[in-house]
Amino acid sequence: MTWRDGVHLTGTPIWCDARRRRDICFVSSVDRVGRGAHGQLIATPLTLALLGDGGGGADLAVPVRKRFTLGTLRLELIPSGRGAGAAALLVDLGGRSTLYAGAVRGAKIASCDPAEVRSCDALVVHAPFGEEHHRFPRLDEAIAKTAAWAKAELAAERRPVVFCDTALDGLEIATELAARGAPVSAGRQIRELAARAKLAGVTTPGKEPRVVVWLDSDHAGLAKALAGKRFATALASGRAIEGGDGYDTSFVWASAADRKTLLAWIASASAREVFVTGPCADAIALAVGPKARVVGPPRQMALFAP
Repeated sequence: MTWRDGVHLTGTPIWCDARRRRDICFVSSVDRVGRGAHGQLIATPLTLALLGDGGGGADLAVPVRKRFTLGTLRLELIPSGRGAGAAALLVDLGGRSTLYAGAVRGAKIASCDPAEVRSCDALVVHAPFGEEHHRFPRLDEAIAKTAAWAKAELAAERRPVVFCDTALDGLEIATELAARGAPVSAGRQIRELAARAKLAGVTTPGKEPRVVVWLDSDHAGLAKALAGKRFATALASGRAIEGGDGYDTSFVWASAADRKTLLAWIASASAREVFVTGPCADAIALAVGPKARVVGPPRQMALFAP
């Protein structure tokens, strides 16, 4: 396994979540790679749909739990729990197996299946969270609290604004709130994903009071969309475990597993080698022990000790 703007599964032509053009690229979730100019994408049908048009007939849309071949390789996609359409890739090289997971999450909700696992020789997993204090409440409880808050704000004639980290997170929030009877509007990128996922009723923010799902990176756009209207804000993210300063409230609606859940999932794979990427890779690799190592973009070496 090597890293170069994505993960290359050594001994195969397959790259995973590659940011640069590759002939064959597996996409674990729609937020991990742009459509770009990859020669062939491997992903679930929903992830390819969420990526939008532009792919040729060479793309492989593969349902989860259905084994298939690519040359002499035997492969299988399994649910990763990251969000709508997300999956992990199991590759059998004939006597050696690698599971590339991306981010994983074990919670079962209406919009996606929980992460599954397969025994493997080598495991590659993304760790957005993993510090000691990353201990998340049950996801269904976070969703219920978010929905209750949103409905209370609507009843008070304020527009509840739920800020999220990515458009994929926004799609999940919109899906779950709509399933609980809340009318939903959203920013452009989230509306586009909702349309590709055939989630009806997610509209542009307008005169009618609705829950507004919005990217946290675009506060300026929200101010323009809701100019002159009363609204209240909430952060729905795993980052809310750090607090909700700058928002009226916050909900720990995490897109990936917390430390305890991730370590248990890694252990269940029984891998001889574990490769960890992401912001909390160091913390997870240290907890896993000698068989784990951190991979990812080069880091700048500190010139002076702290």
